[in-house]
Amino acid sequence: MSFTIFLLTFAAQGSALDISSNSTVFAPAGVEITGRVFFGNKNTFDPSKKGAVATVRPTDVYRQIPAYKKIVEDEIEKGSARWNKLMEEATRVFKTAIKKVGKGHYVLIVEEGGISGYPVTDITSRVIDAI
Repeated sequence: MSFTIFLLTFAAQGSALDISSNSTVFAPAGVEITGRVFFGNKNTFDPSKKGAVATVRPTDVYRQIPAYKKIVEDEIEKGSARWNKLMEEATRVFKTAIKKVGKGHYVLIVEEGGISGYPVTDITSRVIDAI
């Protein structure tokens, strides 16, 4: 009878292990991603792997992009064809600079303040330099 209890206990433990190993929740208590993710995938981010995470201030970066500067300087109306064309160019430049800085160095790049409970590095100046 004790052998049966042992087997039932082992089976129950095995089932519990199976359930936890299939879990898609990687973030330990305290790690929360609430901001926009510009590089990487927050759904597959596994903090236990201790990958490097960076933050960026997108507004500061956009202010340095020539196409965005043109929008501001010329006071181009939001939603106009010219505004759309310049914003498309500014966004392309932003994404390219983020990718250039992030690739091979960071598992995630999130907007400033968009992640808590995990160590981050601010890379805003590096992204600006990559423009």
